[in-house]
Amino acid sequence: MDPIVSVIIPTYNRVDDLVIAIESVQMQTFKDLEIIVVDDGSTDNTKQVVASHTICDGRIRYIDMGRNSGCPVHPRNTGCANAKGKYLAFLDSDDLWEPEKLKLQVWYLEVTGEVFSYHNMLVKYVDVGRSELWSKMSTCFSGEVFEVLLRKNFVPTSSVLIRSSVYNEFGPMDWKFKISHDWDLWLKVASKYQFHYIPDNLGGTLSIHYGSVIGDVHKRREESRKIVRKWKSEVSRRWYYKIMLYYYLMEVFDVLPKFLQGWVRSWWYEQERYK
Repeated sequence: MDPIVSVIIPTYNRVDDLVIAIESVQMQTFKDLEIIVVDDGSTDNTKQVVASHTICDGRIRYIDMGRNSGCPVHPRNTGCANAKGKYLAFLDSDDLWEPEKLKLQVWYLEVTGEVFSYHNMLVKYVDVGRSELWSKMSTCFSGEVFEVLLRKNFVPTSSVLIRSSVYNEFGPMDWKFKISHDWDLWLKVASKYQFHYIPDNLGGTLSIHYGSVIGDVHKRREESRKIVRKWKSEVSRRWYYKIMLYYYLMEVFDVLPKFLQGWVRSWWYEQERYK
């Protein structure tokens, strides 16, 4: 009998974090699941460690991509293509879940018939010694979210539970977006279906380096503009240019004096009140 939930875990040379991620799935109070670990060409002992866990837990499956693809979209798509569950859940190998996560999300989607659920997560910056809730960094929404989602991806990948039938309707994830392939999929789903947001902290990251986030910012913004251009025809002209202006402003934001940074924030929030 097929499992209710398929948990997709792509990984590359993160064996210590991967073990914690797998164990957080094994500790779920919801037990009807399979764990699909997709190894994107690791050169450490990932294969051996996963094999030792498979002996004790037959719900774990291991897929070896052979060589590193350089982008998590490929192992994610491979995992989804091999999934058997009614629902798909994504978990990065440096993230973990709280024990009630799947139980709460599966219950809600089963009762309501909705197709997409996500939740708050705790982000830990190990190099600067602080943690922050995702909702403190990015306002999250429920219901019809397409327009606000187009402005910014506020859905953490490791928080998502989606019906497999809906993923199959819009997937696989677009490999042309190396960073934002998940966001592009969320937009496809949001163009037709409503989202359900759980404000509870049901997961977290094991190790994010604040410096690496800052270093990726220009690549992320460029890819964000590509995403917005792709979906241009689905929103009003005013909203499209407003979003593009936001991204161009962010290009110079980091080099502005602090008082000008404050002005830009105030201007944007004021615009949001009257959108």
